[in-house]
Parts: sequence; structure tokens; C-alpha cells
Amino acid sequence: MNPRVAVVLSGYGVVQRGAETMLEQLLPRLQDRFELEVYSLSGKGPGGRANRGIPRSEVESIYSATKSFRKVLDTLFLDPIHVEWTTHLLSSLPDLHRGKYDVIWHETGRWGGRILAELRRQQGVRLLDVAHSSHPGWEVPFARCKPDVYVTADRKLAELVQTKVPDLRIEIVRQGIDTELFNPHVAPLALDLPRPIALIAGALSEEKSPALALKACAEAGASVVVAGSGPLSAEIDSLAAENLGRTRYIRTQLDRAEMPALYAAADVVVLASPLESGALALLEAMACGIPVVTTADSIRDELVGAAGILVEGRASDDFAQGITRALDGSWGDRPRLQALEYSIDRAADRYGQILSELAEAPG
Repeated sequence: MNPRVAVVLSGYGVVQRGAETMLEQLLPRLQDRFELEVYSLSGKGPGGRANRGIPRSEVESIYSATKSFRKVLDTLFLDPIHVEWTTHLLSSLPDLHRGKYDVIWHETGRWGGRILAELRRQQGVRLLDVAHSSHPGWEVPFARCKPDVYVTADRKLAELVQTKVPDLRIEIVRQGIDTELFNPHVAPLALDLPRPIALIAGALSEEKSPALALKACAEAGASVVVAGSGPLSAEIDSLAAENLGRTRYIRTQLDRAEMPALYAAADVVVLASPLESGALALLEAMACGIPVVTTADSIRDELVGAAGILVEGRASDDFAQGITRALDGSWGDRPRLQALEYSIDRAADRYGQILSELAEAPG
């Protein structure tokens, strides 16, 4: 009988952010080895179970009311994503308690980590927590909830967390993408925009710095396609109208299967977020042969290597110069070869090993 694994991620099947996208790729590759049940708001995925929660979108306006109020909520880990994670976990808790799982693989934040630690005390279930950011202010408190295994793709974050939580088992697992789906031979999506075209792909929220990326693209003279939505959608549309006009800007949302064609239509992909654990959009773009421009940090230095431009500063001019260098460069097959180092099958094998070890560990 295969080990029973509950996967708890409220946004699975609802949004296409890094964590959700990663699991959508990993779980089909693991379901032959484990009895998987995915707990989310949508009920999608292997063994899907839908449970209620307060969606992050419903509390964004309250959270964004004033900067001082945001700071208080951030300090208490009551930001919109934590509200969603925690309320969804609480509604899922009776089913998780009855499920008698071998492992619970979760992204539930600070309060969820504490709640599940109590469930472990009662039942002996093992806990796997995966970092999807490189933000120490989030990840160190999450790690202090003491999952049985804490996974990150960021070596520098792993070293920091280990100093703060010395008895925690930390595993470094590289991000992975489907390099057959994302490839340089896909026919590009037809875009009615003047060249060059810069693509900004991801959630339109503060932590992704989409406004910085858009301003930099405009300064570099590029047209812009934004693929994503979020609480900053209206602000980004307004900023684009001011800086790009109607003829140099498109915002869209595409299914994952359509994204390779969009990457293929771009001349450069820009990601200006200050902290990332994996940045799947960068890997996907590179797998399609497209150079990237992104923030310089330890994880992206390893991820991007010589397949793009790493920007040290945080001003739009810094990124604009990086975009210009990327557009003027001759990249050949460097982006594709770099992306091939990050196989989703390799990542799935490693997660499978970790889950098996946890399931076999004494309760």
C-alpha cells in the first residue's frame, strides 16, 4: 500500500503562482508512488478535497487601507495570504485529523505551521514544508514551527535558517520545469505590438515589484506584455497608460499550456521582485530560448547564470540598462542550455525520496 500524503495549499487550482505551478507539475509525477489528497479552495488535483477559507482577494482592500495598518498585520502574520492559508487550514483540520496521513506536505504559513505541529504531537504525522520565497522575515518564523523536513532551493537561505534553527533538517532541492513543454521551437503568439517586446509574467502584487519592471521596460523603449493579475492590476494598467500608451501595452492571462507561445513572442522577460526562491517564469523563459533580466541575488545567480542580466540596483534606470543590454546581446542557445539543468523529473525524484523517508520514519 502506498504511503498516504495530504498536500495542503489553498490556492491550488485557483491561482498560478510559483507554489501552485510547482505542485501542478510535481504531483502527477508522484501519484504512482503515493496516495495523494490535495486540500485546496478549488478541490482540484489528485484526490482533490475542497474546503472553505477566506480568499486573499477578499481582504486585500482592508489590508491595503494604510501603510501603518499593513505593518501591524504583517507583524502578526495576518496579511491576506496568511488569512487565506489559516482559514482554509482550520476548515480542513477535521478531515486532516480523520485522514491518518503518513505525511502532510503543506504551505500554511506561521499559524498553519503551529496548528499542524499540534496535530503531529497528537498523531505522529510527519510534516514537510517547502519555502517558496527567500524572505528571512517569513521563512525563519515558518522554519521555527519545526517541520520534519524544510525544503528550499536557496542555499543562502538554507544556511541562514540553519543558524536560527540548528536542529532542523533542511534539504536543498532545485526548482524544476517541463523542458519539453517549454522549448524554443514553439510558434510565437501573434502580438500586435511594436518591437522590442518585454514580457512581465507573474502575480501583480507588491512582492513582485511589477511597477518597477514596467517603468524600466518603458524607459528601455520596449513594448510590454503583462501576463498576470492581482491586487495591483488597476494600478499597473494605469501606469502603462501613462508610460506606454495604448499601442505598446497588453495585459492578458493565459492557461499554462499557452505560455510557451507567449514566451516565444517576447524578446526579453523581466522579473524585478526583490526576493525569490525559484522564479519559475525565468526558467520557463530560458527554456524557450529567451534571455531574462532580473534582480541579482544568490538564488538567481545560480538559476540564471550567463543566460541573462542580473541587476544590482533597485531603480528603474538600473533595470532599464539591464533590459537594453539583454536586447543588444547575442544569446544563442545559452538560455536553453541553462534551463535544461532544472528538470522537473529530477525535482520529482528528490521529493519522492524525501516523502518516502518521512513516511517510513517512526511516529
